[in-house]
Amino acid sequence: MAFRAPLPLNMLDAMRKSGIDLAALAARAGLSADQLRQPLTPEQSDRFFTVAYEQVGNPAVGLGLGMRMEPELFSVVGFAAMSSPTFGVALTRIARYNALVSACELELVVSDSDTAVRMRFDGPPRNYDRCRLDIQTGSLLSFGRRFTERQIVPVRVTLRGEPPAYAALYTPTFGCPALFDQPHDAIVFRNEDLALPLVSANPNVASMFIEAAERGLADHGRGGPGTAQGVREALAKLMGGELPTIAQVAGELCISERTLQRRLAEEGVKFSTLLDEVRLQLASRYLDAGRASLTEIAYLLGFADPNSFFRSFKRWTGVTPDDYRHGGKAVPSSS
Repeated sequence: MAFRAPLPLNMLDAMRKSGIDLAALAARAGLSADQLRQPLTPEQSDRFFTVAYEQVGNPAVGLGLGMRMEPELFSVVGFAAMSSPTFGVALTRIARYNALVSACELELVVSDSDTAVRMRFDGPPRNYDRCRLDIQTGSLLSFGRRFTERQIVPVRVTLRGEPPAYAALYTPTFGCPALFDQPHDAIVFRNEDLALPLVSANPNVASMFIEAAERGLADHGRGGPGTAQGVREALAKLMGGELPTIAQVAGELCISERTLQRRLAEEGVKFSTLLDEVRLQLASRYLDAGRASLTEIAYLLGFADPNSFFRSFKRWTGVTPDDYRHGGKAVPSSS
């Protein structure tokens, strides 16, 4: 069975904020709006991207989308990166785990003064190839600027192939020279910028999401998501006022509770750990959105009372939900 992966939520969010009708695009690609947030096959993803690129009709759209990406919507990869101690470590983690959320392969090439993040998409050429490279490049830069709280300026951006019609937009978008007909697609950062600390650094959160990302890579290598990923998706679907039980999740997955417990044990993961991961991801998303009160969030995540939510969130992140919300979207360090 082909490996299924969801479209990056941050990309969908950026498209929506740009005024793009996601439901209409999904329908043209033979998908439902709900399917856009569910794991898709490579063929389904390709259909969506092809239709989206043709429908938007603006070849430069990737430059704007990439700079609007929300890293906290980047699932486990974004959280593993956000909780890193420095921008350089974050890039290393993004490069390692990017296969979980993108078809783009990233490689860091270090020199004495700078580091190039090379990007490569495997597979046959697509009409949206340049666009998705623009998105990936912009998302790396916007991540660094946001979580270092510094206006990082890359050394240069290099791109293979001839300059596109919108080539003049690269320099004002990224703030650095853009070179074409180069051997690699890459964005190059100064090593001193990679040493900048992240305001979101948190080793406690990092260990949780690195563990989850490593399990995801193992699933990816086996050609499909394992039981743990199915449990995460079921928990997110069932979470809403009451805490889902393992029996309810087993029912959602159409297997017995005993079979589910056995499969999780084989993958070396506990149901309670997956529950904490999903609760933290959803809590962060609700807090970032800013629309729900803390009491409402506690209810949505199945906590008996707000105090239980506050204690759990502080155990996970080192800060209270209120501190997180008023301190911005980054998770403050607990050290």
